[in-house]
Amino acid sequence: MTFYSASLAIVGVYAGLNILINLFLAYRVSANRVRSNVMTGTGSDEPLYNASRAHIVNVEYTPIALIGLVVLHLLAASIYVLHIVGLALTIGRILHAIGVSRTGASTPPRLVGTLLTWIALLVAGIGCLWYALV
Repeated sequence: MTFYSASLAIVGVYAGLNILINLFLAYRVSANRVRSNVMTGTGSDEPLYNASRAHIVNVEYTPIALIGLVVLHLLAASIYVLHIVGLALTIGRILHAIGVSRTGASTPPRLVGTLLTWIALLVAGIGCLWYALV
């Protein structure tokens, strides 16, 4: 396996995991819609609102981080950089979803999930600039 194909496989693993996380969060919204019989918006149903927020926030952050991961691969970034971005994103998104799904209040999983997601974005952003300009 060449460096390039190993690097692409790493990107594929993290893209696949995050796609499945998003699908799971979408399913939770749909299941809560059926349970509450609220097909548009969230009404006053707190579990539906929390499931919806977890999915919405995931959709806001994950695509840009995955784009950064792909660009890092294309720029031949170190596999360690790819793993830092991919792991921070994936663990961050899982923790954030757990925290937001339970309550609208601030929770440790939500806080740590947000920080890990931001770290993934920061490393991806700086990494893209570094590998593109140096």
